[in-house]
Parts: sequence; structure tokens; C-alpha cells
Amino acid sequence: MMMDQMVKQLRHLYNNLLILLFILGLSSCDFTPGLNRDILNAQEYVDNQDFAKAVELYERVLKKNPSKVIKTKINYQLADIYYLYLNEQVKALNYYQYIVDNEENPLFQVKAMEKIADINFTFSKNYPEAIRVYKILMNFKPRFKQYDYYFLRVGEAYFEMGKYEKAREIFTQILSQPANPHYVEAYHQLGLIEFYNKNWDKAVEYWMEYLKRERRRDQIINVKFLIANAYESNEKLKEAYNIYYSLLPVYPNPDVLRARLKSVYARRVARKR
Repeated sequence: MMMDQMVKQLRHLYNNLLILLFILGLSSCDFTPGLNRDILNAQEYVDNQDFAKAVELYERVLKKNPSKVIKTKINYQLADIYYLYLNEQVKALNYYQYIVDNEENPLFQVKAMEKIADINFTFSKNYPEAIRVYKILMNFKPRFKQYDYYFLRVGEAYFEMGKYEKAREIFTQILSQPANPHYVEAYHQLGLIEFYNKNWDKAVEYWMEYLKRERRRDQIINVKFLIANAYESNEKLKEAYNIYYSLLPVYPNPDVLRARLKSVYARRVARKR
């Protein structure tokens, strides 16, 4: 939290400094009146939330090959616009990479790398690249406050790639650290690994431990559904039916539950015959 506040303060100072440079014309000899006008107009578009026009103007400025300080500022603006406002996160990658390669302030470099890792993990599903960037962040000394989160993400990326043993090693290590902020989530993830490996009883065992510790209602509901699914897959149809039925008043998609209940009931009837 403290690092985030520091970054926000530094970004605020950074933005004010650049605006001052723009106004006073101290940045470099390429700071022409036309360039000045385009930058100020682009910022006005951002303030008015007309992000498409802001992007168009900022790109026009970049084509004029302005000074490095202006390029860095604009690349940060474009990255944030694509990432935060236009919902085109993958397009932000090149702009954040420019920050990593050219920004002299390490705090801004780190925040850009965090965005690059998140985009590769969450939006482009490029898990090997996400792992690569998270591992770079993990190797900084002293460790960043977000180290445990990076480690969790690496485990989740291995899981998404189907590399369950590598993922298991990471989540097991987290489980050996009760003070780890992702300790409870490790039970969830290990349950998923066992579920996908068709070790239904072991999956349920992990998820039961998870439910003892989790407090978020939506997560509890989701994991109870997974437990019912594991029971169903393991032919424990009575247990599965009871859990599905108990979730009917709270599950966000009751039609899915009704379909599962109907299927489980039919299988139980067929078994009795």
C-alpha cells in the first residue's frame, strides 16, 4: 500500500513537471507551438474522457519524434488509456514496454512491468511470457511487497498451461507458510489440480479445508459447486444432489443447478433399477 501511494505521488509530481516543461518550453528544441498545442489538446480530450481522440493526437505527436521525456510521458498516457479506459489491454503492451526500456525512475519501470505481466496473464493468455516477467519482478532485491502475489501468479500460470506438477510445487510451498496472504487460496488451487487429475476425494479434501477459512460469499458458493461436481464425477450422487440443492437459493445461475439436479436424479433412479 505504501509503495502504491508513493508511486501515485511520484506520478503526480512527474505529470506536473512535464506540464511545467511544456508551458515553459524547456524540454528541447523540438518543442514547437504545434507540438505544444497537440499535447495540451490531447490532455484536454483525456480530461473530457474522449479517449479515442486523445489516442489519435498522442500518436500524431509520437510521429513527430519529440524528445525522450515527451515520448516517455506520452507512452505512459497511451498505455494507461488502452489498459484502463478503452478495454484494449493488449494494445497497451508496447507502450508499457517502452516505459520499461526508457524510464529512468525504477518505480515506474516496476509498475509498467506489473502491467505487462498482468496483460499477458489475464488478457492475452500468454502464460510463458507472464511467468517470465513475474520471475524478473521476483528477482529484485530487496523483495517487493507484492512478491507473494507474483509467486501465486506464476503458480496459476503453470496451472493454466496444464503444468500441474510445477503448479503443485508452488501452491504446496505457499501452504507451508500460514502467514502468506495467499495461504487460503493455495487450498483452492491445489483442489483444482487434484480435480483436473481426477483425484476427486483429494480435491474435496482440499476444498473442505478451503471452506473452513474462506469468508467471501461468492467464493464459498463457487467452491461448494465444485465439491458437488467432484462428488458427481466420483459417483457419490446423493452427496452431489444435496449440495446442488442447497445452493439453489444463492447460486447466480439456478438453471445450471436445475440441470445438474435433473441429471443426478436420473442417474440415481437408473442406479436403483
